[in-house]
Amino acid sequence: MTPKCLNRSKGALLVLALFFAALSLSGFKAAVQNKPSAYIPGLFAPIKNLPENKRVDEARLRYKINCRNMAEQDAMKSLDNLTGIAKELADLPLECAIFDMRADYYSVNRRYNPLSNSYYEKAILFAEEHALPLETAIYMHRKAVYLFIYKQNISACRYFLFSQEKFREIGFDKVPDMGAYFSEVADFYYAIGDYDNARENLKQTLKYQQPSSRSRINTLNTMGLTYRSTQQFKTAMQYFDEALSMAKAAHDTVWVGITTGNIGSIYFMQSQYKKALPLIQTDYKVSLQYNQIINAATAMLRLVKISLEADSLGRASQQLALAYDLLNQSREDVLRYRVTYYGLKASLYEKLGQMAQSNLFNKKYSAAKDSLENRDNLAEVERVRLQWELDKSKAQLNKLKINGEIGAYKRNTVIIVLLLLMVISILIYNRQRLKAKKDQELLTSEKLRLDEELNNAALALHGYTENLMQKNLLIEEFKTEVEKLQLKFSSEGDARELDNMMKAHIMTDENWGEFKKLFTKVHPAFFYRLRNKYPHLTGTDTRLMALIKLNLNNREMAGMLGITTDGIKKAKQRLRKKMELEAGNEIEDTIAKL
Repeated sequence: MTPKCLNRSKGALLVLALFFAALSLSGFKAAVQNKPSAYIPGLFAPIKNLPENKRVDEARLRYKINCRNMAEQDAMKSLDNLTGIAKELADLPLECAIFDMRADYYSVNRRYNPLSNSYYEKAILFAEEHALPLETAIYMHRKAVYLFIYKQNISACRYFLFSQEKFREIGFDKVPDMGAYFSEVADFYYAIGDYDNARENLKQTLKYQQPSSRSRINTLNTMGLTYRSTQQFKTAMQYFDEALSMAKAAHDTVWVGITTGNIGSIYFMQSQYKKALPLIQTDYKVSLQYNQIINAATAMLRLVKISLEADSLGRASQQLALAYDLLNQSREDVLRYRVTYYGLKASLYEKLGQMAQSNLFNKKYSAAKDSLENRDNLAEVERVRLQWELDKSKAQLNKLKINGEIGAYKRNTVIIVLLLLMVISILIYNRQRLKAKKDQELLTSEKLRLDEELNNAALALHGYTENLMQKNLLIEEFKTEVEKLQLKFSSEGDARELDNMMKAHIMTDENWGEFKKLFTKVHPAFFYRLRNKYPHLTGTDTRLMALIKLNLNNREMAGMLGITTDGIKKAKQRLRKKMELEAGNEIEDTIAKL
């Protein structure tokens, strides 16, 4: 059982490669301190005796085992020798792979760094210059994975898109180990919360996996996690059951434990605690067995919830102590889990009648939850930017395809004309070439202008929204100070001055006008569709719907509009009636579709 499998079994599916890169880095440091690895003469010499289709894999294996642990000078000298062998053999794919190995060396030992970036680009450029389409796609993909490991998600998104387009041009069925590439792209989309694209890539992964392979169990399990993350429990259960059946048939006790735990999590999320209890207990034991601290802590917190529901307060207290120790042992970000821990601790003390302690942990719970919400807001902004980058990159790919088709058509036309009328064809060819050049210049100029306008609009809206979020925090502090000052000033004039100071921070008509301009640049059709679908809405309703479109929470909207959080809730209720929404429809979902 590997740590990767357990992490994915819990639905976290974090940047697993980052874990292994960090692990390799720590191993490298330990090797340097305890048993330095030196230059090995003739390390790559046996490569000369291998057939061409096996050289890259063998070279990469020898590099990973030996060179990653070397000092920089020795590692680069070894790879220089390998470059000499590649040139002697006239093996272009091997020579290209050496750039990737150099990039990997610096990534392992220096994490995200300019040298790795440079060597990945050299690998891609070498492949393009020497007409190696498969290598071009592979090293675009490997650079995307590298960027993803170090959370450069926007850049990673572009490289994943372009590498997949290259693979598509070659033909997925002609690419060795294509399922592994789809799986890594699925990991990327899962990590950024894009479960639809994650599922599409997981479906492609299944096409290239053996029917009874362990990796297929992993893929089916991950597919279930995407549906669990979107509360589609019935579909998630179907995938978990299929993965469990395959694990049992293969007598794979590790995956039996993993999928059993995931099934237990579904029952837990549906409050079917009696069914969930034995499954979560198994999950906890398996997680401890393989030293998966966060997974074990998550399972233990679920067991605490079940104990509290059963009023087994003594057992809940002991379980909370175990969960606390596990969270303290973890080196990962545990803020989300501490929010759960504080909430359960407060509930325990409340049931015990110790209200002072309950209030203390309720305060810790609220503070931690606020921090988590602020972080999630930033993550949501990042997802919006990623979606914009995704759409823009797809548009660029489509334009490249169209331009390629137009170019091919023109070339064929010129050839036919040359065969029929040589003299006339020369004139037509020259005219077409000049026209194509002018058209291309116009297209390029227009594209740059449109890209710049869209980029500026998105950045402006992003900056404006972030500024408003920061202002909301200041407003809350300012309100507290105003209330204090109002106790000191009793005159009507003083109170009016304080009230005027407060109004200076809310969204006035002037501020709304500026905000609306930025909003319309990024969402140009929103207000048009709003007016057509709901013509009876007031200006106040329109403002509220625009803020809901940006996924702001009630507290942020209240600060921006100068009303209370309860006022926002009531305004939403009134808005639901005006929009004539049915009971099952959420106002946020309806507005998101406009």
